[in-house]
Amino acid sequence: MANLLHLKVALRYITPPIWRRVEVPDTLTFWELHFVMQVLFDWQNCHLFEFRQGRGSINDFLSGSPPVAPGDEDDMPEWQRDPRKVSLNEILTAPKQKVTYVYDFGDNWEHEIVVEKVVPLAPGHPTPAVRCLTGRRAAPPEDIGSVPGYEMLVGLLAEKAAGTRKRLPSEYAGLGKFDPEEFDLPSFNHDLALLGEIVAEQDAMLAEYTRQLGGPVPDIRPAFDVEALLAALTATLPKLPPAPPKPKKPKP
Repeated sequence: MANLLHLKVALRYITPPIWRRVEVPDTLTFWELHFVMQVLFDWQNCHLFEFRQGRGSINDFLSGSPPVAPGDEDDMPEWQRDPRKVSLNEILTAPKQKVTYVYDFGDNWEHEIVVEKVVPLAPGHPTPAVRCLTGRRAAPPEDIGSVPGYEMLVGLLAEKAAGTRKRLPSEYAGLGKFDPEEFDLPSFNHDLALLGEIVAEQDAMLAEYTRQLGGPVPDIRPAFDVEALLAALTATLPKLPPAPPKPKKPKP
């Protein structure tokens, strides 16, 4: 019997806290939960990710970006489980259980996911859609330089709002309108309603990426790597013929 999980997700090491409360069916895989997290925190899906309980050792639950390129398996712990094959109901079954979600091993954004409530669904009840209930504050921009970089950005924006600074340094170009207090619930739920389409689109593009690598396309969904994907798709585009040479000007 399926259940509906009420989860609270909080980004660690940042004050005031950045958090979301979301309800999800426990039949979701951790691969699908990864995309839920990307929507909830407005990440761009450009980096590797990991789910773990404990420290991710051999006796703990560990999952994350599955291998795509030949040889990727050699860099992964042998006990790491494929997120496409693990449902939430295998790991999160009771209130107060926790799992850590880490996104971008450079900036190392750690999220604590806590089960607040488990609601049993009646037999035959249609699977509910993923829905964000509430939350606070905007997530840090992608590739900002982890917590120190985010705190620097917030301080600079405060100076700009107070009139003591005219413009942001060049490394923060384009972030002048970033609002740390913004929480756009309708936008999150709009995107979460498209979760199935989002995952299917990523799967199709990544199957093409795997094919470009020369390996067999797996019968389960591969990991998502934007930069490598774009390079692979670009390689499939037909090459344009070279431009004709410019006519030489006649000599006077």
